[in-house]
Amino acid sequence: MKKFIVPMLLSVTLATAAFAADDSLRAEIEALKVQMAELKEAQSKVNYDALKRQIGEVKAHTGGDNIKWSVDFRTAYDYIDYKTTANKAMPGMPAGAIKAGKGHNGIWTNKLDLKMAAQPVDNLVFRGAISAYKIFGQNNVAQNSMFQTFDWYSSNKPSDVTIRLSEAYFIYFGEMGEMPYTASLGRRPSIDGFMTNLREDNERPSSPIGHNINMEFDGASFRFDFDKLTGVSGLYLKLCIGRGFSDATGSYSMTSNGMNFNPSYSKGSDNPNMDLVGLIIQAYNDGQYKVMANYFQAYNVMGIGMDLSNFGTGPLSMNGFHDVGDMTGGALSLQVDGIGDEISDFLDDTIFFASVAFSKTDPNNKKVNTGPASAMMGGQGMLGSQDKENGYSFYTGVNLPGFMEEDRFGLEYNYGSEYWRSFTYGEDTLAGSKLATRGSAYEVYYNLPLVGKNLTAQLRYTYMDYKHAGSDAFFGQSGNPGGMMGVMPYVESAQNIRAYLRYRY
Repeated sequence: MKKFIVPMLLSVTLATAAFAADDSLRAEIEALKVQMAELKEAQSKVNYDALKRQIGEVKAHTGGDNIKWSVDFRTAYDYIDYKTTANKAMPGMPAGAIKAGKGHNGIWTNKLDLKMAAQPVDNLVFRGAISAYKIFGQNNVAQNSMFQTFDWYSSNKPSDVTIRLSEAYFIYFGEMGEMPYTASLGRRPSIDGFMTNLREDNERPSSPIGHNINMEFDGASFRFDFDKLTGVSGLYLKLCIGRGFSDATGSYSMTSNGMNFNPSYSKGSDNPNMDLVGLIIQAYNDGQYKVMANYFQAYNVMGIGMDLSNFGTGPLSMNGFHDVGDMTGGALSLQVDGIGDEISDFLDDTIFFASVAFSKTDPNNKKVNTGPASAMMGGQGMLGSQDKENGYSFYTGVNLPGFMEEDRFGLEYNYGSEYWRSFTYGEDTLAGSKLATRGSAYEVYYNLPLVGKNLTAQLRYTYMDYKHAGSDAFFGQSGNPGGMMGVMPYVESAQNIRAYLRYRY
């Protein structure tokens, strides 16, 4: 009997527990239904648009509204060696009166770039940079050069500790149907552009083609992306408008005779404003092959006028800048990131580039010199010629993997003809712009990461063999291939050895 009672009691107990559990589960389900109903009712009352705005405001205050800073600091030693020619014969001074010579110098410099960026909304970006580029200690650079802090390169030529504005611009992103575009205005990112960024160990190039444009300037750009519309990979056009010289007197300036004040910021001379209009085209870019071109027109470019009152008997002096005419230029450039297709790891990591460029003068032939001797040497024309002159240049190089994981070697060569004229005043080579060379220029460099990308080193050697004078001068008689006014001595060859340590974060 006990055998039957025990299983029966166990069955009753399990059944009772099952019913109890079932009742508990039903109660939990009912409670969950009530909670879900309450949650659904609460969600229906939420203003999602307001919530999105609140989240956007929080993100803006915590990130987007803040300026993001980065540091680029370099300490360098440059050894400069040069040879100069003798003067040609001129009235009162026979040929060779100013002897050919040679010399050298060693310069220590510190270069600091503080870069900034902000993006308060998705389609608007601000970027800027302030820079100081100084020679160690006190120096006498300003006493010997009236052009040391010229606006076209003021942040890229070493002198004093003054902090200068090198970049400040905004970019607006928009769309015209299916075509994206950008509009930008300010002090442009126009130093170390396409191809020339490699020798400077900068991962990304600035806007222009570095072969014929490498200088600071203020202006606007408008870019239109055609790749989606045309199916051509990377195709875009960028219209650039810049001003290189603004004629103005400034506040409280005196008239030439010193008897009265000029109206503030009125015209100060006969110099018209110097403007540049250009078109940059990225014709193709698939990540391996990149083809770019530019074409520009420069109006009212500047040349130096001379007071020749003491010509042949004493020192000469400038009588200011003058409009000497217009100039046209252009370039076509190719860069290949990786030679072939998986031929070898070395070729896959090799970068090759080649570029051709031209320049053409259109002189107005105004007389710019003054004094008795100006009847003989009035300084008319551009680059020492009263005719339209054509110049050309080609530029090529390779950037190769080194011995370790991230080190790189570079080899470059460029050539310029007798009347070649580039706008490369901002190039950071202390012996002068190699890309402006009328003759041949050779360069080899080695880039070595020490602490990742944060601390790097470079050793670079540049040699420039000038076949003509006037490389990288202004656009009038100082750019004469035979020497200023056809008689003055000029640098025949120059070399620059640079070693630096660079911190970036």
